Amino acid sequence: MVAATVDDRESTQAMAQENGLTFPIAYGLEETQLTGFDSWWADDQHGHYPQPMELLVLRGGTLFGSLYASGPIGRMHV
Repeated sequence: MVAATVDDRESTQAMAQENGLTFPIAYGLEETQLTGFDSWWADDQHGHYPQPMELLVLRGGTLFGSLYASGPIGRMHV
């Protein structure tokens, strides 16, 4: 498992520690780095930010499934 976020290093480390996460988490991603994933970006009172997206990739790099959220409803569950 790998995760990525637009959040800064300090926020990401605090969140990982608080939740006991031990898998790699990339931080500080920018919009230009996410354009290839065709993510859904929100603009509201919280700013400009991407909605969650989940990509299931098999060994060897085959994309098995994906989900792009446009809000907190309908997100993928393990």
